[in-house]
Amino acid sequence: MEFKYVGKDILRPDATAKITGKAKFLNDIKLPGMLHCAILRPTVAHAKIVSIDTSEAEKCAGVVKVVTAQGQSFRYGDNIRDFTPMASDRVRHIGEAVAAVIADNVHHAREAVKKIKVVYEPLPVYVDARDALKPDAVLIHPDSGEFWHLPGMGPRAGTNIANYYKLIKGDAKKGFAEADVTVEGEFNYPFASCSAIEPHGSIAWFHEDGLIEIWSSSICPFVIREEVARVYMRPASEVRVHIPELGGCFGYKSDITVEQTIAFIASFVPGRPVKWVATRKEDMISTLMGHGIRAKMKIGAKKDGTLTAIQATLYHSTGAYADTGIHVCIGATHNCTGPYEFPNCFMESYLTYTNTPPIGAFRGYGHQEGQFGAERLMDMLARKLKMSPFALREKNYLGEGKTTSLGEKLWKTNGDIRPCVENVRKAVFEKPKPKEDDQYYYGRGFVGVMKSPKGAPNSSKGCYLKMNPDGSVCINMGGAEVGQGLRNVVRQVAAEVLKIPPERIRVYTEIDTQFSPWEWQTIGSMFTTQGGRAVVRAAERAIAMLKRTASQVLKSDEDMLDYDGEYVFLKSDPSVRVAVPRLIHGYMTEDCITIGDVVQTTADCRLPRYSGLDPETGQGSAGVEYTFGAQACDLRIEKATGRVIIDHFASSFDVGQVINPKQIRGQIVGGVMIGVGAALHEEIRFDAQGKALNPFFGRYRFPTIKDRPAKQTVVCVETPAVVGPFGARGIGEHPVVGVAPCILNAIQDAIGVEFTELPVTPDKIKKALEEKAKR
Repeated sequence: MEFKYVGKDILRPDATAKITGKAKFLNDIKLPGMLHCAILRPTVAHAKIVSIDTSEAEKCAGVVKVVTAQGQSFRYGDNIRDFTPMASDRVRHIGEAVAAVIADNVHHAREAVKKIKVVYEPLPVYVDARDALKPDAVLIHPDSGEFWHLPGMGPRAGTNIANYYKLIKGDAKKGFAEADVTVEGEFNYPFASCSAIEPHGSIAWFHEDGLIEIWSSSICPFVIREEVARVYMRPASEVRVHIPELGGCFGYKSDITVEQTIAFIASFVPGRPVKWVATRKEDMISTLMGHGIRAKMKIGAKKDGTLTAIQATLYHSTGAYADTGIHVCIGATHNCTGPYEFPNCFMESYLTYTNTPPIGAFRGYGHQEGQFGAERLMDMLARKLKMSPFALREKNYLGEGKTTSLGEKLWKTNGDIRPCVENVRKAVFEKPKPKEDDQYYYGRGFVGVMKSPKGAPNSSKGCYLKMNPDGSVCINMGGAEVGQGLRNVVRQVAAEVLKIPPERIRVYTEIDTQFSPWEWQTIGSMFTTQGGRAVVRAAERAIAMLKRTASQVLKSDEDMLDYDGEYVFLKSDPSVRVAVPRLIHGYMTEDCITIGDVVQTTADCRLPRYSGLDPETGQGSAGVEYTFGAQACDLRIEKATGRVIIDHFASSFDVGQVINPKQIRGQIVGGVMIGVGAALHEEIRFDAQGKALNPFFGRYRFPTIKDRPAKQTVVCVETPAVVGPFGARGIGEHPVVGVAPCILNAIQDAIGVEFTELPVTPDKIKKALEEKAKR
């Protein structure tokens, strides 16, 4: 199809406000009578609270109220209600809220909170799921069997297991019996922090008239609204949540993180808004972390490379609370297969309570953790079979007519990985690899990638479209702009359907649950797919309303009319027409009678047939829309230091339809950098007592501009999908998924060492080379 606006580089509508510093973020908000709070964190990661003495804090300058949770009993959560707003009888991780001070300014609150004295009775600490699962382990939640949870999931009473999930396809034992060769390994994707440039923050205000009003740097305003309403026994209409501009997310601003805690604190000073913004340390260990998944995996294959079976056991150290980690763990489990068809699968996971901060979404949502092991094993298998890594994978790709681990049959409209593979092969592997020299080892790696959206059976995207008297358009939605260019997608899709320039479309800049259409959360790379479809539906309904009114004016059946953005006209005689602005608020006749409707429409979109998982097999229609891709890289390793230098990284994804070329390249290049961080640098470390060793930027190593690949090749394939607008698929998280195993495959190619744990730092490389030399 030829498009006028879709597929074009159109400037983002929020660009000017952001580059001029005029965009309004949470910390810019000032409200009448606003107070500030500071939160006390524990000195131990697991302990009973014996006593809390707040008397000295209460005497400090500017203090309005000191808050503790003693006597508080409510729990909250979207999947498992195991969270509490503040520790009451015991602390379960080092970043937990124990008490809070509300004061007239932040400085007074932070000074006073230091005066609170807490006596603890220490309990055993578990920072690794394997230790928390031991038979004699102390229970982190002795009452976990009583927690409310969604059907088909939940804690096992009397253990530290927050959820057990298994996926069965075929007969894994039979598949391994038929295998001529097997490979296996244990792989670790450690704790990490999303650490967006804007930390978490929230404002809560309990109004005198009963309204609870919340502002948050979150991407799930309606989840917040509904859970706060439930906890405080208010109608949802009496809770109003605002989402201003967001300074990044990368996953950890999904689900409820800090909002219930700040609302609980604010409930002690009704009539006054209370504001809290995380310090960087709090942002890293008092909100949500990412990953923390260890996987034992085994793959079987025939001599010709045909895969016969996969077996995997995942241990997820999900932290002190499991509500936000459960679907990460489930997603990691059923995505262990990567983009390959395994006729026989047995995969299981233990979501395990540990004395570490809770795990939540991190760009990729379990897919990178599961596929990390699979892609490393595929390279090991290729070497064992003496096959090319391309040839082995080629025999086993998922695609049209194949069946995923979830039991979903794929169609052509689900995309095609093969042209993506060819694109990265040409970009990286057609040139001769440099030979080892005095300074460097050289290597190259390759992986296939597959990701489905992260949804829920009730997840939906809504759109409210209003045509103005001059033919311009305003669109309001519930999707959160976190830097991905979501608003531009809305403008370009609407412009294409309505046949008007994007400059005539104004897209929302704030989400407000009182005025915005309902949306579950902006997660899982779903907005372009579902939100874009909702925009198409709303725009098409607007055009239909224009035609309905015009049919009365032009005295013609509606199906005999056409629309070009400026006029509605008769197909058989385009000169018989009526201008769009005359139809928007109804058409006024010569005798001042108005006929027709005001053109304002609503629409929504759910993933078709998206369902829960079968409790026996773990299968279900939980993918629906898939995006396939491939990645490859050239790198060198400095002999003197062990430092990895990426010279070229190539990515190719079947995105269905490119909406905005610059934005999609930015998504892919940025995703690769997050993957580089995971592969080579990032890890939040804890000691045996559960204390974080590096929860601040001085010691938490991010990739910087100096670590970027010298060259990045990005090629998009366009096999149209069914759900997304004009065939578009999601691409937000996919570029992260394959980066770590791609780099580790290249490291093995360079120095012959199999790394299975991240990150692979220079020190680890030097140590591995020394050990190899000794052998």
